[in-house]
Amino acid sequence: MTFFRLFLFPFAILYSTLTTFRNFLFDVKILKSVGYENPTIGIGNLSVGGTGKSVCVDYVVSFLKQNHSIAILSRGYGRTSKGFMEVSDKSTAEDVGDEPLMLSLKHPEARVVVAEKRRLGMDQLLKDSKKDNVFVWDDCFQHRWVNSSLMILLTSYKHLFVDDLHLPVGNLRELSSGKKRADVVIVTKCPKNMIVEERKKITQKIGLSNTQYLFFSRIKYSDHIKSVDRSLPVSNLVKLPFLLVTGISDPTPLKKYLEGIGCKFEHFKFSDHHNFTRKDAKRINNKSNNRMILTTEKDFVRLNPILLSDVLFYLQIEMELFDEDKEPFNKLLETTAALK
Repeated sequence: MTFFRLFLFPFAILYSTLTTFRNFLFDVKILKSVGYENPTIGIGNLSVGGTGKSVCVDYVVSFLKQNHSIAILSRGYGRTSKGFMEVSDKSTAEDVGDEPLMLSLKHPEARVVVAEKRRLGMDQLLKDSKKDNVFVWDDCFQHRWVNSSLMILLTSYKHLFVDDLHLPVGNLRELSSGKKRADVVIVTKCPKNMIVEERKKITQKIGLSNTQYLFFSRIKYSDHIKSVDRSLPVSNLVKLPFLLVTGISDPTPLKKYLEGIGCKFEHFKFSDHHNFTRKDAKRINNKSNNRMILTTEKDFVRLNPILLSDVLFYLQIEMELFDEDKEPFNKLLETTAALK
């Protein structure tokens, strides 16, 4: 692995040079970002995945929809379609991507659209949006053609961007100096009982400016597993062995949680955003051998249409901010949403 990383290092230097030059062009306004009168909240990361963007979007939307009309704009990663498309009750994960479809199902009162070009997406959305609509942009940190009212940057506890290297040696899309564009940084997937000293150490390590906010969050698992028409207590998972099927970038926290509550399971792992096929469904059914099949909520929207199994369930997760961070973060969201 060391030799392989050394071999790729020149490519990482080239890639980082290109991304840094592109950011410079935006910084000096040779390339121009567009801002909007409506409140816009961007959520993204510096790495290629695994920071919990979808659960952060879910948190922001869940909080703001109580008092505001929400529209979610996403790229729709993994979809086969192109251009602007609105998610409807007839949409599939293949049409719009798994995360937008999942968010639409969870928040039917919100408008969810996909567009790989965020400026095009906003132009279309604004044609029939009200002035008090709040727009939430998913995975937009590198989409500098648009400028959000509030930019939230995520980094996972075990893979802080300050410890990572640029692609293809590491997982960074751009150098960690890009953090300066964030208004808020959230360290996600933290241990449940994180001590104050560790927070201080990470705060110092990330090194934000006085105008930036740093918050810490952890994963909260639902106390129920769900299927299309059933809901069962999580305790049911402990009774009998089951098959865990994942197509996410980092299933480790989920596996540790299930092991921690005493579950016995076999893990069938696929790549992130895997496009499940009929052949995959047959392999999963054969491997399950009539056992319960558990998956993530994001994978469920891709698996359910083809698996057609009455033993397919998913476990929901949420982003849970630490007690001292919840109120100031929510206040920041509400202040941004109230901007006119």
